[in-house]
Amino acid sequence: MAGRVRRLLGRTAGCPDRLSEGEPVTTPLTLQLKRHVPADRARVWRAWTDPAELARWYWPASFETSCQVDLRVGGRFRIASAAADMAVSGEFAAVDAPDRLVHTWRWDGEDLETLVTVEFLAADDGGTDVVVTHERFTDPGQCADHAQGWNDCLARLIAHDFSAADR
Repeated sequence: MAGRVRRLLGRTAGCPDRLSEGEPVTTPLTLQLKRHVPADRARVWRAWTDPAELARWYWPASFETSCQVDLRVGGRFRIASAAADMAVSGEFAAVDAPDRLVHTWRWDGEDLETLVTVEFLAADDGGTDVVVTHERFTDPGQCADHAQGWNDCLARLIAHDFSAADR
């Protein structure tokens, strides 16, 4: 799966040797990224949990993303792209609106199941600091590939049009 994502995005991913501001922090088999989003927590929560809105920003527009979200503990989600021939799904372990989501993560066709925690922290300027922690990787290369994917994903969230929630 990681190779397919690299081909679709047109670059290779890798863990940085030195961290600069905004770069992911990786520890063995865990990665954590923090980004500031210029919208309040309730609004960012909705962008992350509403299936129609999630599909608009999560992956590149060319992926023609579709999302299903059963937002409850034990509920499942699925993010899929027929255009890119890939999908990821998981089960929610914690749903604490608008503070935190915890869910499993498994790419279609792969056995590895990892764990993702997303925290939505109120920032002093009225925006939201989003912290993504992705853990339980079994290979450093997988961790590096996912660091690049989350970097790209969070960049799209920051650029998302939060004023257009109901289109």
